[in-house]
Amino acid sequence: MAELVMLEPHDALPEGRGVTVMRRFDEDDPDRVIVEIALTPEHGRRETTRPAHPDGRPMGFEDAIAAAREVADSERLPRVFALDRTAGPLEQEVLAHGGAHDAPGRELADEDEEDGERGPNMMR
Repeated sequence: MAELVMLEPHDALPEGRGVTVMRRFDEDDPDRVIVEIALTPEHGRRETTRPAHPDGRPMGFEDAIAAAREVADSERLPRVFALDRTAGPLEQEVLAHGGAHDAPGRELADEDEEDGERGPNMMR
């Protein structure tokens, strides 16, 4: 079975071929937390999916990790990387305030400098 490597909340995503599970705030609805599995094949673009149970319910983080390990095994990959982007101190403060991104004294902006994109401010 593929080895599970837990990354810290703000670690960079691994490069190259592999499987990654990430729990994060949804870009389109920052009050919602989602889980994604990303597969990067040998030669190709990263394929991302939001894993679901057979009845259509979204998978939680632990179930998604188990599913990703199955994918890694089928693709003959030695490890699965997992990270919870909501587990950092600021993110935990947001979750403690019911998802409100305007915690006292904080300003969160939705900017993606790597892609040169600037989205809406995530404050309420």
